[in-house]
Amino acid sequence: MKTLLIDGIKVRIQIWDTAGQERYQTITKQYYRRAQGIFLVYDITSERSFQHIMKWASDVDEYAPEKVQKILVGNKSDEVDKRQVATEQGVKLAQAYGMDFFETSAFTNRNITETFTRLAEQVLAANKKDLDLLRMSLNDELNLAALEEEEGLCDGGSTDQGKGCWC
Repeated sequence: MKTLLIDGIKVRIQIWDTAGQERYQTITKQYYRRAQGIFLVYDITSERSFQHIMKWASDVDEYAPEKVQKILVGNKSDEVDKRQVATEQGVKLAQAYGMDFFETSAFTNRNITETFTRLAEQVLAANKKDLDLLRMSLNDELNLAALEEEEGLCDGGSTDQGKGCWC
């Protein structure tokens, strides 16, 4: 669990790391169903891990909700001398899938916060309509309750003093 501050709003995110769990692929498919945001991560020092991204992206397209937000991440950017995947390859693949792209280093903490913040921003933006409708509904309920209390309409018009109600 992690809490981020985005546009003045505290957003609590829950992160599931399925790395190395390819043998449990039926379990990871279940994670997709409820996901709102997904990082597709490869190791820049491993061409093989980069090639697997297309399989993972295919699984996400098949099992994740339609509005799921995705970001492609090339990790281990601190290991420049061992690089097997050029930054340009990551950028090109991300563009092909319509994703943002970041290179990160978990070791040096490079771009970690920025990457998580960006995914949270995308999820919020994708769900903005639903959030706005929820806010409007809550405001309407609060305004209606305040109006009813002010007009004495609670409890069938009862003027029982000291009783508040939520209609």
